[in-house]
Amino acid sequence: MGKLYLSPLVKVTSPAMIKYDFLYVLALAALFASCKTTAKVSGTTVEPVKVNTLVALEDSLIGAHLGVMVVEAETGKVLAEHNSHKYFVPASNTKLLSMYAGLKYLPDTLTGLRYYDAGDTIYAQPAGDPTLLVSEYKTHPVMDWLMAVKKPVVIDASNWKAERYGRGWTWSDYQASYQPERSALPVYSNLMPVSFTAKGDSVAYNDQKIWMVTPNLELGEKGWSIPAEALTYSYTPQARFNRISRNYSSNGFEVNYNGRDTAFATEIPFVTYGVKTGIEILRARLKKTENQLITASDGRASKILNIQYKILPTQPLDSMLRPMMHRSDNFYAEQTVLMASNEFLGYMSDRDMIDTMMKTDFKGMPDKPVWADGSGLSRYNMLSPADFVWLLDKTKKEFGMDRLKGIMQTGNTGTLTNYYKNLTGKMYAKTGTLSGQVALSGYLYAKSGKLLLFSALVNNHNTEAPKVRRQVEKYLMGIWEGN
Repeated sequence: MGKLYLSPLVKVTSPAMIKYDFLYVLALAALFASCKTTAKVSGTTVEPVKVNTLVALEDSLIGAHLGVMVVEAETGKVLAEHNSHKYFVPASNTKLLSMYAGLKYLPDTLTGLRYYDAGDTIYAQPAGDPTLLVSEYKTHPVMDWLMAVKKPVVIDASNWKAERYGRGWTWSDYQASYQPERSALPVYSNLMPVSFTAKGDSVAYNDQKIWMVTPNLELGEKGWSIPAEALTYSYTPQARFNRISRNYSSNGFEVNYNGRDTAFATEIPFVTYGVKTGIEILRARLKKTENQLITASDGRASKILNIQYKILPTQPLDSMLRPMMHRSDNFYAEQTVLMASNEFLGYMSDRDMIDTMMKTDFKGMPDKPVWADGSGLSRYNMLSPADFVWLLDKTKKEFGMDRLKGIMQTGNTGTLTNYYKNLTGKMYAKTGTLSGQVALSGYLYAKSGKLLLFSALVNNHNTEAPKVRRQVEKYLMGIWEGN
């Protein structure tokens, strides 16, 4: 489609022009007010919004910054634009870049492990697959393989060249379930479900245990528990609220009890210590000893000359990309970039993979974006609406709308639930939300059937995010109605 550059909506070149442009905008507003029509959407009246109401839309967001671009996919004709080449923090719209990385660089079936049989020992290299022991997957080939192997297995993660947290992440969110640590060998999405139950005047920690609940697989035990003495916890009577918190640098938990509630549960990211915690969990599930499943990060396997790894495949790629996009899974997005790096560069480094893709796949973006992480948790990410429209066009041309429809959420599904109810099957988009930031970019089949590419980015709003989303929804419904 090429670069898309348009002049600003209102261009002021002299003091005399200020008055002229002000009167011009007023005249346009009066014109559109006199000829607007209405349409029924999900029981509410929605006004089809014209291009020139973008300024009014921005004003309605109470001091926020708005960037919009809407383009006909077939012709590249720009239907609407406002601040389309200015930078915005895109939040989880960043996952559109990660989705492209997965589609471009990952095999149709994810790699769980690469392994080499050296005779008396098997050397296995993890590949960053985030699906291991996640309950939404009914089979776990890595677990089946480890169960069947009778030789000692050395897990060599010397291909890990990344950090546990992404660049620009908020360190104080280390306990938040949306920000688990990244790792070469993730298990349970690197999240630990923890809970306690109060009985009378005492507090029972699941019969003196804090449980890591696991799915009922065909591998034996229904779950794995950590004895209470292996953790650190405290009981604080009459605390202000229920809370289970984790120490920043260790897997020690503190429980506060308010004396009223009978139960409390949450998910907290655990410290991975590289692959050590993951291997400990696998040993417990598989009933393996330290001599049977061995931790190594010294590159033992790489020291074997002319090593030829075999690949152990796990889940279909799209079965991971779909939940990543539908529920905006930060962990899957981060691991997608790391897995792509492992496939293309031979090691896991999000920074190196991002740098490589910015110099190759994304070098044609209209504006020079800043891409910092895979999930969009980082506020270092900066892209323009024009960048996203360019990316959407490229992704569609390379992988086709049929495949994208199977991956991306449509109206009233996923994180779009209760939004765009009349656009189910007509809109395929990615949401994005951070404090003060709302984003939506994707594909829209207009009322005429034409496919549109759009990106609407809102930064620095000072109101509730749902109000902003409704304003953007009203605008895009007008675009759908008028095209």
